[in-house]
Amino acid sequence: MLTGTFHSLNRGDSSMQLAAVRSLRRHWPDAQIAIHTPHPLDDQELYDDCEIVACSRRRPIRALAAVVTACLWRASRGLLPLPTELKSYRDASVVIDLSGDGLTETFGWRCPVSHTVPLLLAHLLRTPFCLMAQTIGPFSRFEFRFRWILKRAAFITVRDDETLRYLSGWRLACPLEMTADLSFLLEPIPRAEARHLLEALGGYDPSRPLVGITPSNLHNVRSARWYGDAALSSRADLQAIAAACHALQREVGAQVLVIPHVFGPGENYDDRRAANALAALLEPSLHPLVIQEVLTPSQLKGLIGCCDLFIGMRMHAAVAAVSQAIPTLTLTYSRKFGGLMDRVGMQEFSLDCTRVSPDELCRQVHDIWAARERIAATLRERLTNDILPAAERNLTNLSKHLPACPKNDFGA
Repeated sequence: MLTGTFHSLNRGDSSMQLAAVRSLRRHWPDAQIAIHTPHPLDDQELYDDCEIVACSRRRPIRALAAVVTACLWRASRGLLPLPTELKSYRDASVVIDLSGDGLTETFGWRCPVSHTVPLLLAHLLRTPFCLMAQTIGPFSRFEFRFRWILKRAAFITVRDDETLRYLSGWRLACPLEMTADLSFLLEPIPRAEARHLLEALGGYDPSRPLVGITPSNLHNVRSARWYGDAALSSRADLQAIAAACHALQREVGAQVLVIPHVFGPGENYDDRRAANALAALLEPSLHPLVIQEVLTPSQLKGLIGCCDLFIGMRMHAAVAAVSQAIPTLTLTYSRKFGGLMDRVGMQEFSLDCTRVSPDELCRQVHDIWAARERIAATLRERLTNDILPAAERNLTNLSKHLPACPKNDFGA
């Protein structure tokens, strides 16, 4: 059973889910996989080979009712009938939590509290649970709750050094290991298909260097208050990106491909708004290509793989780039970006999106372009020797840490 993500239109969420599903099926071809999601009707199409179950964690009253029911079931020694959601927990061999950075206070305290609900339900219904490839903490409120839950995990894997140090200080009884984000394992569409998508946009010039840009609405980040109610086009980060694009056109004749990585739910979460606002800031001579169609995670990764340079405000879009050895610069709103860029040896190309200036970003893209061949070689080496094997260990840990559990069949 997989849980922890928000919506399949967030292609970071669905990149993790699809990578997990495909890796599970590669290791255990007969596995039956259930995905618990707050938006089951929306998510059914993308996850059509999995059982889709509506989860209650984002609805406080329903979540409380589920916890109370699980407590009563446990007190009755399993005699109490369970609703569909809780039956799925009870019958699972393992609950795999893919909360990403949900167990942090980047989005306020309510978000991490809601992400503990599936873990608590798994514990109450006597099903082992694990947390995979996450950025966790630090917490300023309810730390005791998070400690109590996490120490009951079968194992925890993390994707950055800061989380590893933070949780190591908790002295948890469960195994704790550094791995890498699961979306590193997602396969892109073939290059020929990606080229066809580019050509279908109209105006694509294969003779020019291609610079990929993934902007963000930042709607779900508390720090979005920096921008208040101002129009997207007045945001300093988008203006800095536009200046960098113009500089790359002057210096190397670059063409720009704007690639939204979140398409909803709803207008506020749809990064096509930011993509169109950025495109409006660009000179027509750049002939910017803007993705408007809702593409799958593998299609988006294939398009990103066609780029010669990538600038990203979405972490999983940046993962799609660096996992294909594309020189990448990130504009960050969360420490999860720092963990990624440290891991791939590109920490100097990570800038705070709230403070970046056009001059600073232009200098950075000049430097990264000049060093692109060295950076690509370094990325290929790190991917082969460290990151891809580490991402695979997320799944092989199921065999390592759960073989003795009577509810599962994860033996090697």
